[in-house]
Amino acid sequence: MHPLYKLTAILFGVGVTLHNLEEAVYLPAWLRSNVTLFFEPNRKIYWFVTSLVSVVIWVPIVGVCFSPEGSRFQSVLSGFALVMVINAVIPHLAWSLLKHSYSPGTATGILFNLPLGVLLIRGQLSAVTASHAYVWRDAVLYALLLAVGTLGCLYGAHAILAVRKP
Repeated sequence: MHPLYKLTAILFGVGVTLHNLEEAVYLPAWLRSNVTLFFEPNRKIYWFVTSLVSVVIWVPIVGVCFSPEGSRFQSVLSGFALVMVINAVIPHLAWSLLKHSYSPGTATGILFNLPLGVLLIRGQLSAVTASHAYVWRDAVLYALLLAVGTLGCLYGAHAILAVRKP
């Protein structure tokens, strides 16, 4: 893979980590005062889930940097990029505009994840010799797996906490 693609992947990992840090610190309190949820946002759960995503993102990044071109790591990274690009717009930017209040994660999502995610996807599309549909299919599949896994952890942990509460 081109060295610029690898650098973009590393910067994307830094952006996702900063984004998750911003969410872990500020999002639970913002959600409590701005959004009606089925659960009371718990800081510890947000710290755990955002830390987990921040660790997991580095697996495909390291894989892209050290594996041969055409490995599955590129597809997984494109899935991460796609889900983070979407996440920057929906819910972060949308919530900020609708609530007239800064939704934590919007700045890091728009400044880092959106442009770097688009660059990663474009980089993979331009490097692939096969059909672009193959790249998009894999990116959407991995994005769905990541989104379902992350939201499942988040909502599942809150549901377990709610059941255990007296």
